[in-house]
Amino acid sequence: GNLDGHRILVVEYLNSELKPSGKTAACVDTVNAGSGEVVMLCSSSSARYTATTSNVATDNTIIGIVDTISSDKKRLYKKNQD
Repeated sequence: GNLDGHRILVVEYLNSELKPSGKTAACVDTVNAGSGEVVMLCSSSSARYTATTSNVATDNTIIGIVDTISSDKKRLYKKNQD
């Protein structure tokens, strides 16, 4: 699998309180994520099932940028909220 031309970002996993967990992963970025954005990723063999990573040797792929996170009708996170 070829990584040429693919942007690689280091992401930090969040814990259940949406705080940095200290665990990181190098991910192929398929959505042009920016610094500080909350993203969704897929890992293992699923990381290679996107249109841009089908022939790429990756175990982690960013597949989306999160706008909001809610639980029990309570908003826990909103992108660009001060």
